[in-house]
Amino acid sequence: MNHRCGVLLVMLACGCSIVDPSDRDELRDRIAMMSPDDTSFAKRWTMNTKAVDWLRRKPPGDQMGKLQCRYQAGGHWSNWADQEPTYIVFDMLECLLKRPFAVTYILCKEEWEAWQSQIRKTDLLNSLPVPGGASAECRFVWDFRYEPEKVPIKLIDPDAVTPDDMIDAMIGLPAPPPGWMFPELVPLLCPLGAGPGWGCPPRPTDPTGGEPTEPTGGGPGDRP
Repeated sequence: MNHRCGVLLVMLACGCSIVDPSDRDELRDRIAMMSPDDTSFAKRWTMNTKAVDWLRRKPPGDQMGKLQCRYQAGGHWSNWADQEPTYIVFDMLECLLKRPFAVTYILCKEEWEAWQSQIRKTDLLNSLPVPGGASAECRFVWDFRYEPEKVPIKLIDPDAVTPDDMIDAMIGLPAPPPGWMFPELVPLLCPLGAGPGWGCPPRPTDPTGGEPTEPTGGGPGDRP
């Protein structure tokens, strides 16, 4: 009896709620019934969230990769040459956090590569004596620490993302992510620990202690 009272007091002091396993089971069932498009969207923002969490533990100035370019003139290709700027952790975090739709680790890299390649090739051809008779190409080279084969698989492979990954990602966000299309899931998220930003009743540890708020929308960038 004393042991049970002690556990109850600890839970009250921590502001913890009793998690109902049936809510997680029902969430899994709801996710399993999503359309392919909705499932793809949910997996994409889960991958986005996981990439943000992983990269926030890295130095912002860490080089993730670089662009190398070469040109062909007179029938001969030049050697590959490193280009500036390089791609750093800060650049990818900015892409992951500020885009209006959930983008992924690989997509952010591909967009930067396409954008920088066009700039570098144009500059290179304009610098040649006979630009009309030359061509140029560029390639992206990963830093070995950030190669897709070296990072957590759930950052790059949607098939590795499970319903529980999606549930944990939802609970971890302060409010629905941009483009959120599943309001019917919110009542099941509240008992699992979702915050007032989802429209859930305030928890004892919340500073407001007021009425539930309306879901305002949020994203990985809003997490502390």
